Amino acid sequence: VSFLLVYVVFHLLWITIAPLVFVAIKWVVIGRYKPGRYPIWGCYYLRWWFVDVCRKLFLRGIWGSNDTTLRWYYRMLGANIGENARISLDCDLAEYDLVSIGKNAAVDLCTLRGFGVDNGCMLLGQVKVGDNASAGTRSVVAPNTSVADGEHLGPGTSTYDETGLHPKHARVNRKILPDPSLASQLFLG
Repeated sequence: VSFLLVYVVFHLLWITIAPLVFVAIKWVVIGRYKPGRYPIWGCYYLRWWFVDVCRKLFLRGIWGSNDTTLRWYYRMLGANIGENARISLDCDLAEYDLVSIGKNAAVDLCTLRGFGVDNGCMLLGQVKVGDNASAGTRSVVAPNTSVADGEHLGPGTSTYDETGLHPKHARVNRKILPDPSLASQLFLG
């Protein structure tokens, strides 16, 4: 009985406190991410790498339980998230200070990071998904690019490819669709 109690208490602390420890680590180790080019294995790169490893270790815990708490969590990390933005839990979002997601935007299972590698250097740049815009499944919003207001980035495309932006792609973004009712979620899973 005591083992079970310790396990439950540890689990509750891990899913609530550990993500906040990551928030503290991010702010202490790297502060705000700054756009620019940095040499691989330089001091800034090593700090970025340490924070990225911690991001993968600590995860989001209870802060990823719904859209509202996920927005709060990303805002604590420095991201600019508009109201009613819907972000998939499977979205690879990092370099938070460089990320901007507009009002009513829908971000599905995609990569939304201000990080890239170019010619032996780490590249950090702004990424943006505008108001009422969306990024589809397996799409990539690359550093120093954006999805403009009202635009929709299609599945499996990149912001480097202008043909991937089209209003028809909105219909295949899961995060644009309304959530099922609470009764459906409880009874059907």
